[in-house]
Amino acid sequence: MVATVGIDLGGSKLLVVRVDDGDVVERELFASAGEDLLVTAKAAIRELWTDDVVAIGAGIAGLVRYPDGVFVWGPHVAGSNIPVRQILEDEFGVPAFVDNDANMAALAELHLGAAVGRQDVLLVTLGTGIGGAVVANGDVYRGSSFAGEWGHMLYQANGLQCDCGKRGCWETVASGPALARLGREFNALNPDGQLAKTLRDANFSAETITSAADAGDETARGLVSQVGAALGQGLCSLIAIFDPELIVVGGGLGSVGESLLGPARRIAADAIHGGSHRPLPPIVVAELGPESGAIGAALLAAQGIQAQLAR
Repeated sequence: MVATVGIDLGGSKLLVVRVDDGDVVERELFASAGEDLLVTAKAAIRELWTDDVVAIGAGIAGLVRYPDGVFVWGPHVAGSNIPVRQILEDEFGVPAFVDNDANMAALAELHLGAAVGRQDVLLVTLGTGIGGAVVANGDVYRGSSFAGEWGHMLYQANGLQCDCGKRGCWETVASGPALARLGREFNALNPDGQLAKTLRDANFSAETITSAADAGDETARGLVSQVGAALGQGLCSLIAIFDPELIVVGGGLGSVGESLLGPARRIAADAIHGGSHRPLPPIVVAELGPESGAIGAALLAAQGIQAQLAR
C-alpha cells in the first residue's frame, strides 16, 4: 500500500488529505494560512501523519517553480521565493512534490474525476481568483513552470484593479470576489430588495449568493449569470488557443453548477471562433469538488515516489 499526504494551500483555505492507493481515507480543512504559510502547512500535515506515509504532495495557489518546488509568488497567498519542497522534506524526512494548485486539481480530475479517459483538457478553477491548468496529450503541461495563469489575462483595458496589481484581469469579473462585489453593489442600491431579504444578515459572499441563486432567487440568479457570461467570454479565448476536447470548471465559487455554467456555455457558443463550423467543447463541472487540489497533490506524491523506486 502507498500512503501519501496531499495539501492544498489556497487563498482562503488549507485542505489536507491522506490517500491510500488512490482512495481518500482522511481529510482536514483549516482556515487560510495567512502569513504563516509553512507553519500552518506543517501543522495540517501532522494531523494526518502516520509512519507509513512515504511522500508528501503540495499544491499552492500562485507561481510555483516545478520540479524545484519553490513558491515564487501569488496574489492571494503570503510570501515569495519559499523553498517549500525542501522545507517539507527536511521537516518530515520523506520526498515532497510541490506544484501549482490548479495543476494538482487537473491531475485529480484526469485520474479520478470528470476528465478520466481524456487527453486534451483545460481546467478552470473559480475561487478567490481564477486558476487554470492545461492537460496536453494526457499530461499536465507547465510551460517553463507557470502555464495556466489565465486568470490574469487582460479581459478589459483599464478595468477593475486586480489583486495581482494589474487592471482588467479576467478574474476581476469572473471569480468569487467579483460575484460578491456585484452583490454588495446591488444591495447598496436596493437595500430593501428581495436579495437583501433572502440573505438577511448573511454576508454577501460568492457562496451565499450562489446558494440563493440555486434556491431560486431571481436577483441572485441574475448576478451569477453576469459572472457566468464573463466566464464564457474568457473561455472563448482559451478555446481559440488550445482547442481542448473538454473544459472542466471547479473551485470554491459556491456550488459551481448550471446557474453559472449555463450562461457561460451560451456566451461561449455565440462567441467561439468559427462557431458555425466547429462544435463547442463540453464545459462540465469538476467531479471532485474543493478536495481536488489536495487529492491531486497526494496523487503527484504517489506518482513521484513510484517513479523514484522504479529507477
